[in-house]
Amino acid sequence: MRCLAFACLFATATTLPATLKAESASWKPVQGEWHQIASNAGTCADCRILVANNGADFTVKSNNGWSATVRQSFSQGKTFIAGKGSWDQTSGAYGGKPFFLNLGLKGDQLLMLMTVPGRDGTLQNIQAIFERTAISGRT
Repeated sequence: MRCLAFACLFATATTLPATLKAESASWKPVQGEWHQIASNAGTCADCRILVANNGADFTVKSNNGWSATVRQSFSQGKTFIAGKGSWDQTSGAYGGKPFFLNLGLKGDQLLMLMTVPGRDGTLQNIQAIFERTAISGRT
């Protein structure tokens, strides 16, 4: 019986890293720079995020004062990437606040849901839609 338990544990330990790598690879299309095209927090023509692979995780960095670490997740049969992040100390009303971040792909668009605590402790949802940054003609 101990041999069977050891064999199962060994099989899991040797296949788990490959599984995590495969999961990250399935989100490869999300990597790169994205620009915001819509948001319920207001228009921001210059808002961009950069998504980069970091092993089993992804790092998400914005050009307007926040960053997060996310990982592939599953809910109700759908795959998305989710995690936690925080705003820089100097980022206005949200300065220094932590948040939860969910990202999902829908066609050529990246959908974002950021849940951040408001001043009164209630949770506020910030929704945004991003598209790929054009390779030529944009900086």
